[in-house]
Amino acid sequence: MSIFKGWPTLTEIFFGKEKAKEKTKPAVAYKVEPKAKPKATPKATATKKTVAKPTKKALAKLTKKQLEDMGREKGIELDRRLSKDKLVKQLHKAL
Repeated sequence: MSIFKGWPTLTEIFFGKEKAKEKTKPAVAYKVEPKAKPKATPKATATKKTVAKPTKKALAKLTKKQLEDMGREKGIELDRRLSKDKLVKQLHKAL
């Protein structure tokens, strides 16, 4: 809600109320199109994929935050207060 409700507009001040009504833009009705739903992709057949265990070298390239997140995905709780080397060893051992 505006605090200027009821105050004259600049157009009304300079040109009068009659001209202000003429100069106002007509309301434009916007056409809202419904969003297209993405088509369902056919699901692949259930195949078991064996995920390769990441090497210590690959784990060492990750940040401590990324190591913690990866551990949480696998159900392992890591303490970020420990050194990165210790986190890598714990995660590699658990995977």
